[in-house]
Amino acid sequence: MPVFRPIPILTLFAIPALVLLIMLGNWQVSRMNWKADLIEQYEARGSVGNFSATLCETGEGAFSPRVTAPVPLGGESLRYYALRGAPGWILLTPVEVRSCTPDGEVVTMLVETGFETLGGMILSRPEAWRVQPMSERNLFSSSNDPDTNSWYHFDRIEMARALGLETERLSPMWGRTDDGLPASLERTPPAKHLGYALTWYGLALALIAVYIALHVGQGRLRWT
Repeated sequence: MPVFRPIPILTLFAIPALVLLIMLGNWQVSRMNWKADLIEQYEARGSVGNFSATLCETGEGAFSPRVTAPVPLGGESLRYYALRGAPGWILLTPVEVRSCTPDGEVVTMLVETGFETLGGMILSRPEAWRVQPMSERNLFSSSNDPDTNSWYHFDRIEMARALGLETERLSPMWGRTDDGLPASLERTPPAKHLGYALTWYGLALALIAVYIALHVGQGRLRWT
């Protein structure tokens, strides 16, 4: 039968470390499943022909239907700082759409109509969009400068004022270019999370192997 006399200090550190490694592996598995579900939702969504339709048909998942409308034409664009492979400005053009209300009132939605580099070159003009809520400001957001038309976070009140609109007339949703999987899903697909999970589980197994080997070497784990 086995005789086991654990090394107190080693055991004190090994058990929490083992629990942490297993938790990290489980977390990566949950991230893998979550992202796989998001990709399935993205690929299963339908298409609509105008922005008004997507306000009423938001879809069952995390993504709105793909909007394949003519390129919106409008007045003044707001310049919203973002990365599209390189730093620059998303050009947000106000577009009038019919809201999803019983009276079908007309509201204004900001729609991405181009991307301007910091040097002033227009790199892309989208042909399809997905609609999503305006993001909240976070601790790392820079301050907006309406006087120079430089926007670093969504501020519905200030953006409406800059466009000469009442706040409630500006939709809290905006249309962004839809040219493939979102960057977060493309850069780190489910397969990468599986690799990370296997790494954490492998480290857990290595820790168990080292723990057993040390006890066997010191005669604290033996069979009689």
